Amino acid sequence: MTAMQKINNVQYLYDRNVDIELILCIDSEISYPVHNHVSVLTIGLVLRGSILLTAGEDHYTCRKDGSFTILPYVPHSIEAQGPYSLLTLCISKNIISNYSKGEIKNNICHLLAAASELELTEAQTFQLLHRLDSLNNPSLSHPVEPFIDSAKTQMERCPETKLSIDEMARSLHISKYHFIRRFKQAVGLTPHQFQIQNRVRKAQHMLNDVASIAEVALIAGFCDQSHFVRYFERYVGLTPTVYRLSCKPLP
Repeated sequence: MTAMQKINNVQYLYDRNVDIELILCIDSEISYPVHNHVSVLTIGLVLRGSILLTAGEDHYTCRKDGSFTILPYVPHSIEAQGPYSLLTLCISKNIISNYSKGEIKNNICHLLAAASELELTEAQTFQLLHRLDSLNNPSLSHPVEPFIDSAKTQMERCPETKLSIDEMARSLHISKYHFIRRFKQAVGLTPHQFQIQNRVRKAQHMLNDVASIAEVALIAGFCDQSHFVRYFERYVGLTPTVYRLSCKPLP
């Protein structure tokens, strides 16, 4: 099932059957802080304007018709340089591992065709698909040392769980500061940043299924609704209410 709504210059089109999401920012000025995608390959194409993209150690301005690929776990941020229009494809790494590139490209083309307000040239479409073709490591694996991987996996699967950095460090017989430093080296974010972004993502998945935003906040592990709204808007660029409307399935 696919659905698209336009709210505050951001459109979401999601194909639940193949776990690929298309996000279209139109004349947006939203900037996104440093974050990473734990299970998603991101392919982006600037349609108008320009953005300052930071991905890992790379910093560069991406202008009209410029494209980029961000692998899972690579920390990145987007800084608006005035109004910009950006098309982003978010593809589950499980899809990359289990489907051929030809099958994935067919599903991407289906999504692009379903986005009624999107008009891409043949060259722009080719550029998006070429980004997928140019991947050298289809498994998109992200090796992490075992004691970091255990904490990382727990935060991914159960971000709402209250985890004590002191307790995790003690269990590994290392100092709290050493644990934070090693975690950031491996994951690209501090444990606190990583847990917050995963709580926000859990909330994103719940917003269309749980009626009360306050309930979503508590289930996702936030102290209260205001705490949830503040972080949600920081990471997503929209309030939970506006995001919910933007993703509402059409009949």
